[in-house]
Amino acid sequence: MAGVAGAVVVGGAVAGWMVWGGGGKSPAAGPPASVSATATATATGTESPDQTPSETPSPSDTPLDDVPPPGYRAQQDLKGFTIAVPEGWNRTENEQGVFYNAPDGRSLIQVFVIEGAGMTPYDALRGASEDGRTNKPGYSEISLGWVSGEAGAPADSAELVYAYDREGGRRKVVDRAFTAPDGNQYAILAAGPETDWPEQRERLRVALEFFRPGDY
Repeated sequence: MAGVAGAVVVGGAVAGWMVWGGGGKSPAAGPPASVSATATATATGTESPDQTPSETPSPSDTPLDDVPPPGYRAQQDLKGFTIAVPEGWNRTENEQGVFYNAPDGRSLIQVFVIEGAGMTPYDALRGASEDGRTNKPGYSEISLGWVSGEAGAPADSAELVYAYDREGGRRKVVDRAFTAPDGNQYAILAAGPETDWPEQRERLRVALEFFRPGDY
């Protein structure tokens, strides 16, 4: 879980995910509600219903001490981090981050680095949700809060779960933001058709479990 906050905004700009807006600072006591390990995760996303990331070469499989569950493979990404993604998913990259996309194009996992002075993972997700209300048709925030009771999750982990309408049907997303051991704040999200839920949560769980930061 060390890298779970992986849904990161790439390259210095709060491109993509941070496009949602920074929001305000969370109160010192923390957000009004926490997200338990079994609760619905909150999704933040640089994922975009109207953009197709440009395709890039796939990285090589990378051995880890633990083996991902059946149907997943461990990947050493071109950006330096390691993550587990479903078998057969292809990698793309744009200014909004790194994407692993399902063959049918309906589901994805996104990783990016959050950049914003003094911004906590919770602040970033709250800003993403505020922006979603303005820019995503039919946007609905399902849950947003700190993560508690989850073994291995960084202390400042926050999670957002939301849904919105897009061409082809309603999409549901779970987004995790956190500070990794390398000091970077990451955001990692899993998105897919609302009818597939809770597959998005399981994909995020596996991605976070095998996430290791690198020279992003």
